[in-house]
Amino acid sequence: MDGANFSIEHKERIMDLLDRRSDLIVDRWQKAIKLNESDPFYEDIISNVKNSIRLMKIFFRKPNKELVSALTEKIAIERIEAKADLGHFIRNINAGRKIILDLIVDENFDQKTAYIGIVSINRFIDSYIYYAITHFTKMKDQIIREKTEFIQDMHSDRLSILGQISASFAHEFRNPLTAIKGFISLLAKNPELDAQSKYYVSIIDKEMDSLEDKVSQFLYLSKMKGLGDDIAVFDLTTLVKEMIHFMYPRFVVEAIKVENSIESDINVSGVVEQIKQVILNIMNNAVEELSEICGHREIIVNVHRIENAARVTIINNGRKIPSHILENIFHPFISTKELGTGLGLAVCKDIIEEHHGEIRVFSREDKTAFEFTLPIADVK
Repeated sequence: MDGANFSIEHKERIMDLLDRRSDLIVDRWQKAIKLNESDPFYEDIISNVKNSIRLMKIFFRKPNKELVSALTEKIAIERIEAKADLGHFIRNINAGRKIILDLIVDENFDQKTAYIGIVSINRFIDSYIYYAITHFTKMKDQIIREKTEFIQDMHSDRLSILGQISASFAHEFRNPLTAIKGFISLLAKNPELDAQSKYYVSIIDKEMDSLEDKVSQFLYLSKMKGLGDDIAVFDLTTLVKEMIHFMYPRFVVEAIKVENSIESDINVSGVVEQIKQVILNIMNNAVEELSEICGHREIIVNVHRIENAARVTIINNGRKIPSHILENIFHPFISTKELGTGLGLAVCKDIIEEHHGEIRVFSREDKTAFEFTLPIADVK
C-alpha cells in the first residue's frame, strides 16, 4: 500500500496516540537506554527524545528529510561529545522504535490504522537511522583525519628537530674522528710497534670505522645525499653474491645456514656503494637477530627479475617483529635492538626510494623477510 493513499483519518489516530502517550514514551525510552538523571547529557537526551516524537508527527503529515537531517546531526554531535559508539547510538534509536510499535499494537486499532502506523513509524525511524549514521560517521571520519594530520605534523616537526640535532652531532664528531683515524694510521705504520700493539691498533681502527659509519648515518639521514655523479649501471646479482661472500665469516661464527636463489645478469642503475650499504644492513640485522635464538638458524637470499624490476629478498627465521615496531620500522630512531640507533633501516628506505625503488618487510612467528625492488636498467 502506497503512503500517498494513506487516509488522513488513520494518521490522525496515530498522531493522537503519540500526543496522549508522549510522556509514557519518553519514560519507557529513558528506562530502555538506562538513562540516569546524573548523566551529564541527561537533559540533552530527554530533549532529543521529545523532539524526535514531535518530528515523527510532522513526518506523518509530510515527510521532511531536511528536518530529520538537522535533528540527527545535532544528536550525532552530542553523542560524539559523549564518546558514545555508533552501535550504542543505533540501539538507543531502535529501542524507541520498539516502544512506539508496541503501543500501536496495544492500542487495539483497526487493522488499517495499525498497518499505517507501523509502516509510517518504520519509515520514519529508518530515515532517522540513515541520517544519524551518515552524520555520525562523517564527523568521526573528520575527527580521525584531524587527529592523523596533527600526529603527522607533530611527527614531522619531531623528525625535523632530530634531523638538525643529528647533523650538529655528526659534524661535531666527524672532525675529531678524522684526526684520530689519521694518528691511528700513523701508529700502524710505526716499524717499532710490537705485534701486541699492532693488534690493539687494528681493533681501535676497526671500532673507529664502525663509529664513523654511525656518524655517516646521522649525516645521511639529516640531509639525504643525492645520487649525483656516482650513478652507474651494475649487475645486482654479482653485488649480492659479493655481499654474501663478505658476510660469510660472520655466518660461520654464528652457525647460520645460508641458502640463495639468484638469477644472473640483472642490471640496475644507481650508486653501488649505497645499494651495498642496504644489503649489508639487512644482512647484519638478520645475523644479529639470529644470534639471539637457539636451534636452527637460516638466512635465505633471493634475487629475481619481476617484469621491469629486480627484487631482492632477504629472509631469516628469527623472532616475529612486534606489530607496533613493524608499522614504523623504516622511521628514524625505531629499532628492534635494545641499544640500536634506529637509523639503519631509515637510511635504507631513503636510499631505495632515491633509486626509484620500494622496500617492504613481512614478519610472522618463524620468518621475517625484507624485500626491496629496483628498476631494471636500460642497457643498450
